[in-house]
Amino acid sequence: MNTKRLLLVIFVLLLLSSCASIEEMTKGAPETPEAPAEELPKIVAILPFQNETEERGLGNQVRRAFYNHFSSKPYRDVETSIVDEKTVQLEKFSGKTILELKPDEICAPIGCDGIVYGKVTGFKKVYAAVYSQMGVEAEVWMINAKTGKEVFRIKDSVTYHEGSVPTSPLGIIMTAVTTAINLRDIQQVRLVNELAYKFNEKVPSPKGVTTEDRPLIKEVLTNAKESPLGKGKIVRVGLDGEAGAVATYDIGNFRKGILMKETKPGIYMGEYLVMSGDNASDMPVIVSLKRPGGLESQWIDVSGFVTIDTTPPPQVKNIRAKGFQDRIEISWDTVKNISDLKGYAILRSEQPLSGYVELAKVELNLFEDKTVKPDTLYYYRVTASDQAGNESEFPDPSRASLISKEPVALSGEIKKDTILSGVFLIKGGLTVPKGLTLTLESDTRMIFEEDASLNIYGKIIVNGKELPVEFVSSENKKWKGINVDGGNITMTGSRIKGADIALLLKNADGLFENGVISDSNIGISINGIPSVTISGSIVSGNKTGIELQKTDAKIFQSNIFQNSEGIVIRNFSGEIKDNNIYDNEKNIISEPEVKLGANYLGTVNMDEMKVIGVVLAKAYDNKFPDGKIVGVISNPYTHLSQEERQKESTTILVEAGDYFRQRNYGKAVGMFEEALKAYPTAEIYYYLAISYQEMKEDDKALKYLKEGVEKFAKDSTLQKSL
Repeated sequence: MNTKRLLLVIFVLLLLSSCASIEEMTKGAPETPEAPAEELPKIVAILPFQNETEERGLGNQVRRAFYNHFSSKPYRDVETSIVDEKTVQLEKFSGKTILELKPDEICAPIGCDGIVYGKVTGFKKVYAAVYSQMGVEAEVWMINAKTGKEVFRIKDSVTYHEGSVPTSPLGIIMTAVTTAINLRDIQQVRLVNELAYKFNEKVPSPKGVTTEDRPLIKEVLTNAKESPLGKGKIVRVGLDGEAGAVATYDIGNFRKGILMKETKPGIYMGEYLVMSGDNASDMPVIVSLKRPGGLESQWIDVSGFVTIDTTPPPQVKNIRAKGFQDRIEISWDTVKNISDLKGYAILRSEQPLSGYVELAKVELNLFEDKTVKPDTLYYYRVTASDQAGNESEFPDPSRASLISKEPVALSGEIKKDTILSGVFLIKGGLTVPKGLTLTLESDTRMIFEEDASLNIYGKIIVNGKELPVEFVSSENKKWKGINVDGGNITMTGSRIKGADIALLLKNADGLFENGVISDSNIGISINGIPSVTISGSIVSGNKTGIELQKTDAKIFQSNIFQNSEGIVIRNFSGEIKDNNIYDNEKNIISEPEVKLGANYLGTVNMDEMKVIGVVLAKAYDNKFPDGKIVGVISNPYTHLSQEERQKESTTILVEAGDYFRQRNYGKAVGMFEEALKAYPTAEIYYYLAISYQEMKEDDKALKYLKEGVEKFAKDSTLQKSL
């Protein structure tokens, strides 16, 4: 005998010796002598079985199998679902586990006089190339709740070896119609079933009660292990039992009385097609076999519970596609709070609406597509799926293409709708004719030579929401800018810098949002009607921030600051509101006079707002959106000359000083504040702060000190007081 064969024989012998271990555990195991029949209870509850093995769910399997066979005995058995419900309630209200409670304490709410306990004490499952073995050992015992005496105790085991279990007709059929059941699954079901049968052969029957001749159920198999089952999947149930009867099955409380067809004598098959809207969790499969006009038997599937789930995961949000020189990266927001999320599918097409092909399935929210080709625009969609196979709705696609290593030179006129992604150098001018669209993708960079321009007579779309699209000059020389004449713009996330007129809009409509315009002679110039809406943008560091001429444009929620002129208006009929217009040399200049809505202009005092030709009734007292709308404080001394204002202030100060010396600080601050309107001085700020301090209003005192120091930085008294 060669070495390999010797080792194989030794291995098999070791397995055989381990096989005997389960059987040996029951040899000589003590069994309680049967109690007299008159001491047996009549109504019995079978409690959940303990599981002392590592095989998950085995305790429940053995318990259900025991219940199936025990139901043929002349006892009134309480349904396991009722027992489980009462068990949970008892443990909750008593603070004890069910095993810590006395039998009579358990039976009182359940309505029984006997209890069956059980525990699985051993399980072995070995698969090898030339040998397989499966064994299970358990112990059950019954207690009479009225007397507290143990009625019987039985310990037994069953072991199968490869080839020792012939394949049943039902097993052959079930393995043929579903991939969720294999021969080893059937072997375990039959193993547990046989152990339960052996137990019940030894369970004594109560005296004076006749056993009913119910239809025989030999075996039940289902595809419960295939759960969760989604739309279009089938719940399959097979039964091997008495021929010529009527078989049905219930899926818990979800569906009842599903008819089964007798395909061969004694072999019954049933199917339920999962439909849209079906949802059920952890439902037992209960099979019934009834003689026409006669008795009925029931059997609970021991292999597991059925879960039906037709609810798809939520739609995947914020799909982002970004092109690199050698790949396109696709990312998206993780789908959250879906416990059975299986993963994501990435789909790609060269068309926005159709032709999508699945590229891959992944578990993380990132994928690299390295199969892309240059000069091709790709569209991507991502869907989420769960364990039941439900798939989320298609989201709007994200698109991208490979970017070139060096800037691509562009000039002249585009001849068709064009989508650009990458870095481009504009020479002379690039023109979009009427009827055509130029689309610039996220993270695109447009570099303009001196005096170059982008001229839009058709439409421009800027998709800079994820990463901004930049329009900049080469070598820090001014370029002409983006000129839109009669065209349409949809520009999100643009960064325009270093132009003569960064964005010139003549009779153009559309939206410019979340953009930044800086370092230009004129940031935005809007002329004529129709006109655009400017929203959520920053205009800063320009000679003129925004220029409005004969237009009804709308400017909302934008920041216009640190320009020589913030907004210059000539004949305007639009809206300017909820903006922060501050820290410009002149915030707003209008000719003729114009009435505007509430904006933040650095102050609520009209004479400090740095506006000309503007009528304001309301303003924000702080930057939008934190500030509140308040009434504008108009200064009655604005029309006076500086000398006249100084005289008015001196007159008011005399009266304020009298109140101050009388310690009437309430009257004093009113007069000091009035004097401040007429002609502010460091002295007025100082006495205002002192007055508020004496009135224990330290916040106001500090406010006036800070404001005074800001306006009279060289005043030593204010500096020391602060």
